[in-house]
Amino acid sequence: MTPRDPSRVADEAASAPQEPQRTCVGCRGRGSRSVLVRVAIEDGRAVVDHRRSMPGRGAWLHPDPECLAQALRRRALPRALRASDLDVTGLTVDEPGPRPPTSQTG
Repeated sequence: MTPRDPSRVADEAASAPQEPQRTCVGCRGRGSRSVLVRVAIEDGRAVVDHRRSMPGRGAWLHPDPECLAQALRRRALPRALRASDLDVTGLTVDEPGPRPPTSQTG
C-alpha cells in the first residue's frame, strides 16, 4: 500500500465544491443547492420550499418538469419524504420563486 501524496490532498481541498451538493430524486443527477428546488411536506401535500427552510425532510429536484415526472413515475418523492400518503396534485417545479436571502457583506 502506497502512502497518500500530501500535495494531492491540498489540491483536492482547493477543487472541492463551495456549495453543498444534493441529488435530484427524479434523474438522480447531482447539483448544488442553488440549482435544485427543495420539496417539503405541508399539511400532507408536497409543496415547493422556495426559501429552503421549511421544517422536516426535504427532497431535491432540478427545476425541470421531466425530473418531476420521473420522480412521480418512480414514486421517489413519497419515498424520499417518508410519507406513504403524499398528495402531489398541483406540484410544479419549473416556476421561479423568490431566492433565499444571502448573507454577503461588502
